Amino acid sequence: MRSLRRLTIAFSIVLLTVLGLWFISDHQNGGEMAEEGDSVLQSAMSEIMAEDLSLTIQMFLHQIEDDLERWEKEDWSNDELKEKMTEEIEEHPHVNGFVLYSNGEELQRIGEVTASEPNEILHYQKGNGASISDPFIEKGKKRLLIGAGVEDLSYIAEVDLSFIEGYVKDIASLADANGQFFIGEDVDVSLSQEEANLPYAKTEVPEIGWNLYVQSDAPMEEEEHFKKGELIIELAKNINREQWAAENEVAIIDQFNGKIIIRDTNRSTEELMELWSNDPSIMYMEPNYMYSKQHVTRSSNRRSVPHYFGRFDGFETPNDEFYEPYQWNLTQIFTEPGWNISIGERGVPIAIIDSGIDPDHKDLAAKITDGYNAFEDNGAYEDDNGHGTHVAGIAGAITNNMDGIAGVSWYNPLLAVKSLDHNAEGSSLSIAKGIVWAVDNGAKVINLSLGDSHDSDIMYEAIKYAYDKDVVLIAASGNDNVDTPMYPAAYEEVLAVAAVDPHREKAVFSNFGYHIDVTAPGEHIPSTYVGDQYVIMSGTSMSAPHVAGLAGLIRSLDPNLTNEEIYDIICYTSDDLGVEGYDPYYGFGEINIQRALEEVSISRN
Repeated sequence: MRSLRRLTIAFSIVLLTVLGLWFISDHQNGGEMAEEGDSVLQSAMSEIMAEDLSLTIQMFLHQIEDDLERWEKEDWSNDELKEKMTEEIEEHPHVNGFVLYSNGEELQRIGEVTASEPNEILHYQKGNGASISDPFIEKGKKRLLIGAGVEDLSYIAEVDLSFIEGYVKDIASLADANGQFFIGEDVDVSLSQEEANLPYAKTEVPEIGWNLYVQSDAPMEEEEHFKKGELIIELAKNINREQWAAENEVAIIDQFNGKIIIRDTNRSTEELMELWSNDPSIMYMEPNYMYSKQHVTRSSNRRSVPHYFGRFDGFETPNDEFYEPYQWNLTQIFTEPGWNISIGERGVPIAIIDSGIDPDHKDLAAKITDGYNAFEDNGAYEDDNGHGTHVAGIAGAITNNMDGIAGVSWYNPLLAVKSLDHNAEGSSLSIAKGIVWAVDNGAKVINLSLGDSHDSDIMYEAIKYAYDKDVVLIAASGNDNVDTPMYPAAYEEVLAVAAVDPHREKAVFSNFGYHIDVTAPGEHIPSTYVGDQYVIMSGTSMSAPHVAGLAGLIRSLDPNLTNEEIYDIICYTSDDLGVEGYDPYYGFGEINIQRALEEVSISRN
């Protein structure tokens, strides 16, 4: 029996990380047109956020239904089973209790089921055999019953909808306090039209009759995009670093590739740069930039291919719980027929440079072979945000294990690199350190679902180091619907990924420009989340790991291919979208895993 703990899907936490937590996004698009564009984008993003939230609640209900169906096969005379169920229900306040009936007679009750005659109020029969009640109020709280049964037995669980509603609002408030929300400040989520503030996006959770209202104010003035009071400095070779720092009353907080990172708690970054602009001791300096987006025109000889969509019926679909009902994204990029050619190899690690990965997640734990914390220079890679865990699941969740989701790669191991902190924020230094560690520890593919508009020398050094070591570098393009150059995706050495929706159209938020190489699904993507959970998110952060997973499959099939050869294969086997040939919205098109792997297989033979 699957643990009831899985029923704790943090569906509302999608509010924290919607759009891939494109942290500290750059909205400086210039003048009134930028303000108008921000307003349109803000409205569209609110709609996507509301849809993500609705879909995740539905996924939550699906899990309860799935577990009820499995409970039908349990031996309820087993006292150990009763004890385990009691412990699980007590741990999770959104599940009030469970009751088992036989011919209308109660046989077993665990926790609290407040409804009188539960069997009589289960009226809505779903296609999977589960039944659901209308929401009802008991003791001042909103509740819901979900039931399943076989022959004369009925299995019923009571869900605390008031807890869910309050949790949604609490998480939205937390997002505001941390400044993590992509589309602006003061995000509000309501389940009542009277309670909601205008303007809002509205969506429905059809199974329980809820309408969700998501509203956000316009973005506030953009904050600085670098760590205050910090600089990355390269001193002349004849200068003693410690002595120089003492004379200038600054602290050396880290070192990387011959450079020092200094911090001054009394002077601003701008003041320090002006003060030392003519200092002959300093060969080079730059702020310690914070990251979120990317650009650069890729001059390419990659081929364009005709628009092509095929159909494949030969592969037995994986048995992961959410694969068939929710993972439209893998079907759209022809993953199933691709798996007939390659499902990855354990000798080809994929590094996730992000906020870390949940080391205990049942869909990820066995795939993580090593990890690194760039802030502490140790192996404490645990994800205390959730973004990295979501990204990791898309690229490489354990597949065909009956739990959760399927990853693009079945067997490629994961390197968990924590270069973003608990707010999903990182600096040019932390990202550079994470990239170098990943390369030195065997990464063959690196995923970077992060960035900003600043071209940092120290981060580029790390990118160039990885590229020269023949590592495949995949990065997300950004979520501001602009053509602003975003780094690291814009570097020539990196494959830049934009997002498309389930209709193979450009996602409304996705950045564009002549630095875009390919697209991948980026709207309403289900994946793993911290606490052994699952949520649905949207963003180019979700698009990039589809491509990283594909790169892992290609390298597994033919390890002799160079990173540039893999870039070429991914691009010219993509399905052309938009205008014919390469364009700035779709690049070379949407990745096609079947065609890419067939190309590699044919080339090998």
